[in-house]
This record gives sequence, structure tokens and C-alpha cells, in this order.
Amino acid sequence: MATGGLLLRGGRVMDPAQGIDGPSDVLVRDGRIAAVGPALAADGADVLDVSGTLVLPGLIDGHVHCFHGMGQGLPPDHVGVSRGVTTVVDAGSSGHAAFPLFRDGAMAQAKTRVLAYLHLSTLGSIVGPQFANLGDPRLIDPDGIAATLQANGDRLLGIKMHAIRSCVGSLGMEPLRRGRALADELGTRLMVHVGETWSDEPTLPIGEIVELLRPGDIVTHMYTGQRGGLLDANGRLYPVVREARDRGVRFDLGHGSSNLNFEVAQRLLDQQFPPDTVSTDGSHRNLSWLVYDLPTVMSKLLAVGVPLEELVAMATVRAAELIGRADELGSLAVGRVADVSVLRLEEQPWTAMDSQRQQLTAQQRLVPVLTVRAGEVIYPRPPDGP
Repeated sequence: MATGGLLLRGGRVMDPAQGIDGPSDVLVRDGRIAAVGPALAADGADVLDVSGTLVLPGLIDGHVHCFHGMGQGLPPDHVGVSRGVTTVVDAGSSGHAAFPLFRDGAMAQAKTRVLAYLHLSTLGSIVGPQFANLGDPRLIDPDGIAATLQANGDRLLGIKMHAIRSCVGSLGMEPLRRGRALADELGTRLMVHVGETWSDEPTLPIGEIVELLRPGDIVTHMYTGQRGGLLDANGRLYPVVREARDRGVRFDLGHGSSNLNFEVAQRLLDQQFPPDTVSTDGSHRNLSWLVYDLPTVMSKLLAVGVPLEELVAMATVRAAELIGRADELGSLAVGRVADVSVLRLEEQPWTAMDSQRQQLTAQQRLVPVLTVRAGEVIYPRPPDGP
């Protein structure tokens, strides 16, 4: 890029945080947004013609696994800037003991901005699902968690825990109550996994789980088709779940290998229960065959009837609000860091698949064209998608 900056010319700029949706240009100088408006003068900036594309604030994927080299962790840039996403949030891959390795390794080496939730378990989620990583009280170290959160406030957003039997074992709700108490003590948020993928034991009661949560806490895998989800036996949303949203608990998609079901999604959308945020739960288990990237997951929600404008908000301003970074991320406001996602909305049929292999013929697909991360232009790697 020339020293004069970069001008993205002629795209459809969609910035829900500012109420902008229409043809416009975006000017970048010194790694920051310098101007947004029609027919901007280049004044020495490199000009990229992005006509026919969507120009969005840098997309935020609020649930990935990118502790590369440990467990199922991806290199952050594989699910980040190389596929149209400028910020990723690792959802508890690391516990406090391994976090310095995560920070100094995968995080430091990535062009993508990498934030994270620290797992309640010292082991994190790098062990396999057959291991109950919250099944022994000694696996929760409050002092270690507190010290790590305090020392890494620029990277860490809160605490992640799995509210499933295969994780808590015979201890049931006890580890989750300890996580709640610790989050209260430290003044931080919780992200909670629901959906029992790996155990045949009775599920933890969803009502007891959501009653633990406070405004700003997050339930991820809201459209899971696994046992222990948000629907009762009659396909109705549990009233206690709606009450949780009404008091400020937030609900994230978290597609993953096991936790997006088209039928569940449609039932909950029909009951006016859309996601607050959209995320991939991307990992080595699903990058190359089911989930692929955030634009593909967004395209699946398009196919079940979520409007494009809502999807953009879910992946930008709402995602930024959810992680407490709305003052710096999720918008193209002048002066902000120049994180921009340029996508093309292609009108062509393709076959979308959910985690239970249900297929749906979709008519539109979002495809990355380029990413601008702090002013640097990055073109997408070849897609793994369908």
C-alpha cells in the first residue's frame, strides 16, 4: 500500500453501528479509518475498485479454537484474516497454566486480532471430550485463574465452561456454580457451552444453567440439535431461556462440528429467538468440510431466513458489544483502526449442510474478497468451502 493510504471505491458500505447502508467509499490512512462517504478524493491513496461488494466493519468470530499446536487448535489466520475475519475469539482452548504459551505463540504470530476466554479448567479444552476436565474439584484453580485474567486483560475476556455431563462428570452443577462465584468475584463474564454431544448420561437441567447467568454472559450453541439444548420435548423454547434473554443473557450460534441444526434453528426463529451473534466454533475438526469459515456460516443463516442486515450486525457491532470492545471494534467510524471485511454476495444455488448432515439448497453465499487489517490488505487463501 502506498504511503498515501488506501481508498476502497464503490462498494455497498454496511455499518449497523452508524446506521450506514449504501454505496460509499472508505478511505484509510496510517492504519485508521480516515473518511467514509460518496466520491471521496484519493489524494495519493491507492485505489481499489470494490464495486459489487459489501464493505463491512471487520468481522468478529466470537467462538473459535486457535491455540495452534494444542488439541484441535487452528492457526488463527486460517479462520481469521485469510477468510475475511479481522478478530477471532478463542473459546476456552487454554486454561490458565498454558495461557502464556498460547499468548506468546499463536496469538503473537497472527495477523488476526486474537482474544480469548480462559477455561475454568486448568486443562482447558485441549484434552479430548472423553476426559471430564471439570470432573475433579482440583482442576479448578481460582488463584491461577484470577492472576492470569488480571495479567492479561488486553487479551482475555472472561471464563469459559462446558455445562455438559461429559465435562463435569459426577459433580453435576457444582463446577458451574464455582465458575459463577469466581466470575462474580473477578467481575468478568461467562461463556457457557450447552449441547451434550459426547455422553449418554442425563443432561444438566437447562433451567438451572441459565439461572446461573447474568447480563452479558453468553450461551453458545443455541441452535444445537443435541440433548440439553433450548427446546423442550415439544419443540418449544423453555420459558426460563426467554427470561434469561430478557434480563440480558446473550445467545451465540457456535456452529461447530455438532451444534448447528437447521430444524432447531427454524423452530427457534419461528418463536422469535434469533442469535445475538454468529460464530463458527471453527477448529481442525471442521475447517475443511462443514464449517469452513464465518462467511459460510453466515450464508447458512441467510438460507434459514435471517436477513443480511441482521447478520452483518451480529458479526460486527453486536459481537463487539458482547466482548466489551464496542468502543474500538465493530464499526467503520472515523478514527477507528482500519479493520474492514470486503465480501461478495453471490447469487447462485449451493448445498448447505448442518451438523446432523441435513441438507438445504441455499440461493446466496457470502464469499471473502479481501480483508483490511489495521490498514494492511490481505487477500483470501483458496476456499475450503463447498
